[in-house]
Amino acid sequence: MEFIRENIAKILIFIGVLIISIIIFTLIFGRNNVGKSLTYSNMENNLLKAATKYANNNKKLLPTTEEETNKINLDTLVDSRYIKELHAIEDENVKCTGYVELLYKNKNNIYIPYLKCGKYYETKTIADYIINNQQVVTSGDGLYNYNGKYVFRGENPNNYLGIGNRLYRIIEISGDKVRLISNKRLNEYLVWDDRYNTEKDDTTGINDYSKSRLKDSLNSMIENNSLVEDDDYNYFSSQEIDKMVNHDICIGKRSTSNGSIDSSNECQSIDKDQKLSLITVSDYARASIDPNCRTIFDKSCMNYNYFSQIGSVFRTVTATSDNSYQVFYINDGVAELTRASSTFNANIVIYIDKLSLYNSGDGSFEKPYTIR
Repeated sequence: MEFIRENIAKILIFIGVLIISIIIFTLIFGRNNVGKSLTYSNMENNLLKAATKYANNNKKLLPTTEEETNKINLDTLVDSRYIKELHAIEDENVKCTGYVELLYKNKNNIYIPYLKCGKYYETKTIADYIINNQQVVTSGDGLYNYNGKYVFRGENPNNYLGIGNRLYRIIEISGDKVRLISNKRLNEYLVWDDRYNTEKDDTTGINDYSKSRLKDSLNSMIENNSLVEDDDYNYFSSQEIDKMVNHDICIGKRSTSNGSIDSSNECQSIDKDQKLSLITVSDYARASIDPNCRTIFDKSCMNYNYFSQIGSVFRTVTATSDNSYQVFYINDGVAELTRASSTFNANIVIYIDKLSLYNSGDGSFEKPYTIR
């Protein structure tokens, strides 16, 4: 006891220093742990969960048609105690703002979170990210403003996008959708159409896409998620199915006397609300930046054209108006005709919602864009 009385001051000082050290260590360690465990993606997911619960308790907010949209603000969720205030990871004094957009797609309600935390972070859609970071060019490889659409052109534009294990190339951003073509062909053979044709008195097929075997096969790929009789085989991953949205296909016929790269002919006739398709005959030529590619029949269209990296032959959804049994395909850069009944491997075209959130990547082959 005598020792304690004589050294009480030293003991108190030691205890005080120890307590202060523990507090400082806890603050530093705790802050580092928060920085490591909390990400903006986590915050967006928490915002998403809160909005989902709120909407389920306020079902009048849920859209019932694809034309309807609604928003649930972050402040509303905070005031209703569905979520706590969100702050920037780098500076807890910076309050985040945001909302969740409610959409109705493919008979399902879709929730898309948006978050802005001062100068530190802002949620980006894939379309916004591409347009803002690639910028629009008027020459060379890249993203072009082409008749009101954002179109990738040139030999090596950064237009790779990965969904699951599959790699796509972005063709264009238009309206509310992003259009993609698979970078690899199907292994299975398809036929455009093989019905009996009275004009040829043979099973050369009928070049009416809206009633074609090709349309039936593509629809079957979605309905059954398979091209083969094998329950264990799924052509599309769950990630791909979740991201696909319906789109209108340009299926207008064109004459061989019309070599225009303009797609107005194809889009005079539309097949609505389809999940899958092929390119139109003008899509291929439009991607070339060779000045000698003036019509769909010019061999120069294979030059400075990223489609040439995907393959040398492409089937299209475009039929000729010259007869009832032939369709266009691309052969070494040139648009030619073939019988609808001929078989082929296809590069599938899909659409994703342009509001899909950007995740990572710069569009290069090494670092393709990814979405979430």
